[in-house]
Amino acid sequence: MKSSAAALGLAISLGLEPGPAEAAPTDPGARLWLQCRACHSLKAGEPNKIGPNLHGIMGAKAGSRPGFRYSAPMKASGIVWTDASLDAWLTKPMTMVKGTKMSFAAEGMPAKDILVPFTI
Repeated sequence: MKSSAAALGLAISLGLEPGPAEAAPTDPGARLWLQCRACHSLKAGEPNKIGPNLHGIMGAKAGSRPGFRYSAPMKASGIVWTDASLDAWLTKPMTMVKGTKMSFAAEGMPAKDILVPFTI
């Protein structure tokens, strides 16, 4: 009986040990995406999160992704996602669309140079 308890204790303690750490991405776009993925998904078929899934966003009309509740100002913005509009959006979303739900801004980050190519 004591050996069973010891084996169980060993199994539990081994199972609770942290595994090897995941290496941080080296691509600048992938590193910035780590912040974005808190609110957005990127792969086709993944569910929306706090923000909409961004798969295939380039060329799409802002506020038009199915299954996501956009603010009225976002739906009425008339924005079409291009390199330039996405870069402007990532830099100052609340200036670009007053009343947007997106609170993150990548001010001072070269969003166009690193994140836009990563999401295409």
